[in-house]
Amino acid sequence: MAEFQAAIDLSGNAARMCVADAAGKVLRNGILPMKRRESAHLAEFAAGEVANCGGTLDDVKFWSVGIGPGSFTGMRLAAALIAGLTHGDSTVKSRGVPTAIAISMAAGKNLQENSKTAVLFDGRNHEVLVYCVVRKNNVDEGCGEGTVLNREQAEEFFAENKFDLICGQAHEGEAIKAILPESTSKELQLVEDFDLASLLKSNKEFDNNLRDLIYIRPAVFTKPIN
Repeated sequence: MAEFQAAIDLSGNAARMCVADAAGKVLRNGILPMKRRESAHLAEFAAGEVANCGGTLDDVKFWSVGIGPGSFTGMRLAAALIAGLTHGDSTVKSRGVPTAIAISMAAGKNLQENSKTAVLFDGRNHEVLVYCVVRKNNVDEGCGEGTVLNREQAEEFFAENKFDLICGQAHEGEAIKAILPESTSKELQLVEDFDLASLLKSNKEFDNNLRDLIYIRPAVFTKPIN
């Protein structure tokens, strides 16, 4: 029976999945535009991607789940799906890996060892979120927490911190540039699309922890009105 490893992500405006064989050879990269609150098709999408590689979800023994930065709802949906699939099965391992490294790897394929990248996201409310990664053994790894900056803070931050690459997603480019200093905006490289193969290559431990997600904006809870 064939065994697979897979990465799945719903931190943005689409569900993404990468399936590889046990040796790490990528077999398929799939994408399905999906609103973050539409969870009904996520399991079906995941099952279909593995089926196209000749297996079932039960044949996936290692799961890497994108943990953002991104949507609170979308990331929770992806994490909950994999937590449910792996619950009580000691033969299956999972881990959370920052989605940001897939974006940085797509933008900076030829960066050198120890290169530092700032991956930028639209933080909403006229802010930008910065998530830093560093290249180790030809794969980017997250370093530190995400930082939310307004325009004034962004000018100070990028004056004090230097990066080998500054990147973001093309569909958020206009919103991100509106917050950045002009000099930083000129350095910004925008990625039209990305796949999750780099999540599979991460050196992060399979610790079965899918709780530590990186939010652009945490959910806000209010007391009910009596």
